[in-house]
Amino acid sequence: MNASSLTQIVTFQKLDEQTQEWVGVATVYASMTGLKNSEYWINYIGGNADENMNVSVRYMPELMELIPQTSRLIHNGIIYDIISPPDDVLFTHREIKFRIRRQIS
Repeated sequence: MNASSLTQIVTFQKLDEQTQEWVGVATVYASMTGLKNSEYWINYIGGNADENMNVSVRYMPELMELIPQTSRLIHNGIIYDIISPPDDVLFTHREIKFRIRRQIS
């Protein structure tokens, strides 16, 4: 992972099951990229009104415990749902990738 690509500040949150409130897990620097050509067309061919992105961050054990249905990411005040489990890239404990989604409509 190239540290110079980590230019966006994001906050990961998880839902507290007892209080039903969002609790901050970590605020970190991240790399956020849109979908590549084939991923873009597969996602949007059905007319989905979602914005899907890939997010990469440095490895943190706390982030590996996030569950897609009860986790979200905030970037510039915009809330994105985490839609994939955390991916420890090549199992090296250096980089974690997520796929996130923001519903536009």
